[in-house]
Amino acid sequence: MTMNTKCARVDRKLMAGLVMVLFGAGGQSAMATQGTFPHGYGVKSEGMGGVAIALAQDALVGATNPAGMVWVGNRVDLGAAFLLVDNGAYFAGTQYDGSADKSLYIIPQLGANWMIDPVSSLGVSVVGNGVGTNYANEASIGGMKAPSSELKQMVTTVSYARKLGDQHAVGVGLVLARQVLDVGGTGSIGLPEGRDDSYGAGLRVGWTGEVGGGLRLGVVWTSKVDMGRMDTFEGLLPERGNFDIPASYGAGASFVQGAWTFGVDAQRILWSDVRALGNNGVGNATGAPGSSTGPGFGWRDQSVWRAGVAYAIDSQWTVRAGYNHGTRLLDSRDTFLGVLAPSANRRHFTLGATLALADGSEFSVAYARSFKETVHGTGAPPDGLTDLYMGQDWLSASYSFRF
Repeated sequence: MTMNTKCARVDRKLMAGLVMVLFGAGGQSAMATQGTFPHGYGVKSEGMGGVAIALAQDALVGATNPAGMVWVGNRVDLGAAFLLVDNGAYFAGTQYDGSADKSLYIIPQLGANWMIDPVSSLGVSVVGNGVGTNYANEASIGGMKAPSSELKQMVTTVSYARKLGDQHAVGVGLVLARQVLDVGGTGSIGLPEGRDDSYGAGLRVGWTGEVGGGLRLGVVWTSKVDMGRMDTFEGLLPERGNFDIPASYGAGASFVQGAWTFGVDAQRILWSDVRALGNNGVGNATGAPGSSTGPGFGWRDQSVWRAGVAYAIDSQWTVRAGYNHGTRLLDSRDTFLGVLAPSANRRHFTLGATLALADGSEFSVAYARSFKETVHGTGAPPDGLTDLYMGQDWLSASYSFRF
């Protein structure tokens, strides 16, 4: 086989994968495990509790820290996660199942990286965020009849990374997003419902560097992704239908010792800077729905800690485990609107494995269990009558190949 023939086959394989994921992503649902974000990006990271800021393992790392892309070489990662949710609310003592009509969600993911030269790379990482509920048709919660919601965000990071010597690298990523929001049940209490979408852009920058003895550090900052307004929800969401993706920043460390790899991350997510998420709920808001001070979900800024370990059993098999812990997102005084997004869960226990094949390709799997947690409403009615709960099982798989 000539080199040109081999390259042509790889190019066809690459393009087929890109088309499959990008076209499939448009109709799929995304559900998050922490706010509107999943616990990690990339199946290898997901198996280690989401650790990735200072640990580049695949071409999805650009969705966390673009500086890591230059360390993964020429590769493509194609995957999907299957998320089974158990969420809902207790209102005035009655339980309502938020997953009555839909409990399984599929989240596609794609990463691809090209080495421009030995010290720089260009890559793309495509991931899904979101949150949602789907109550039974006969449910009536505080006047909302058959409430439902689904936020789907497809987020693409186009990254450029460059090595600084043999041990350090910096990266910058252009973050491009499309989101679709579908809300039902709010019309019965005189507020808008329906479906709308918007587009936006932001920036992600990061650094990683080995400081000696197998210890690598990393830092990353991601700006708010400024999304366009959704006119359908002008009278529901603060700032006349504005719903941005929040800014975040974090730091991480990884340590390699023989067959063992250890990693930790710390991240801060600025949910309160997005008024639709951070404004006080219906009992405490000072403005009318849709105004800049109108009701929101009352989400707090959140600190997230991740820890993971991997062990290379041999040249083929690597196994992983991890833990992910976030501070409480929901404010107990602002729970009523959380009927549409009951993000009460904070803890994730994860497992994962990779099988490396002789041709350089890999199969990876990861499982995450987020045990059900409940936030009890303490504010004035209807917030004080509303308790929210969420629990999840996450199973993901990916196929990766080098070129």
